[in-house]
Amino acid sequence: LLSNPSTRIHPPPPDPNFKTLFSFSQPHDSTWLSAYEDNNVSVGLNMELAPGRGQIGKGMWAAPDNMADMMKAKIAHPEAGASTAWVPSPTAATLHALHYHYTSVLDVQNSMLAARAGETETERAAALSKLLTPPIMPAEHMEDLKLNADEVTRELENNCQSILGYVARWVGQGVGCSKVPDIDGLQQMEDLATLRISSQHLANWLHHGVCTPEQVDAVLERMAAVVDQQNAGDAAYNPMSTDVATSFEYQAARDLIFQGRDAPNGYTEATLGMYRRKVKEACGPGGAETIVA
Repeated sequence: LLSNPSTRIHPPPPDPNFKTLFSFSQPHDSTWLSAYEDNNVSVGLNMELAPGRGQIGKGMWAAPDNMADMMKAKIAHPEAGASTAWVPSPTAATLHALHYHYTSVLDVQNSMLAARAGETETERAAALSKLLTPPIMPAEHMEDLKLNADEVTRELENNCQSILGYVARWVGQGVGCSKVPDIDGLQQMEDLATLRISSQHLANWLHHGVCTPEQVDAVLERMAAVVDQQNAGDAAYNPMSTDVATSFEYQAARDLIFQGRDAPNGYTEATLGMYRRKVKEACGPGGAETIVA
């Protein structure tokens, strides 16, 4: 999964001449990601997974209510040689299946095999080098990219809101992978992998000094009020913004960010499980049923 290479950027200690990528969206334009996408199909083909011996997959479409855009975008997966891909619902699976009628994956894979057969060892080594190029940004280029405080704040808001929105349900209700409204109210599929990405993203920023602990705390408190409003119609929801100091949901989200560097491989389960148990203990026998998915 893309969460694996993209969530553990912070160690070793940073070179003072570099900053990490400024935008969560920027890694999708990075050298390493393009190389990763190319390489995952090539490795599958080299292991003789095609034709008919196994599936070569591509990533998730995380907007379950936006099928029109999915139909425009996910045809790129079979066109890249993938024979399957993640989708967020049975409806999405049915629609995505049409893409494999528009594109002959076998023809694409055969073309890739023919091209790879003509590669030299030097060319293969260069492709691997791109895969191992971390998404860092030279400090002197920050002005070129026109980064400013508003962009940093917006990025903090996006990530804090998504973390709080998912964690509030996981810790407070035992609900795991589900549709969670983003900062603009659009439903997005959130799960442990997306939580890991967002929390490690902010832990990385804190480590490299891109933002301060005070900034993160201020944004977390503002976004707690936003998430509370988004869940106002849910009788089982526990509001966070009324008292963040005693909210297990809020404290879990905060720990995932501020203790992110110490989490083994950035995994979130230990923190979520600890706070989920606190909620269940506080509810007493028979309260807070566990329905985590």
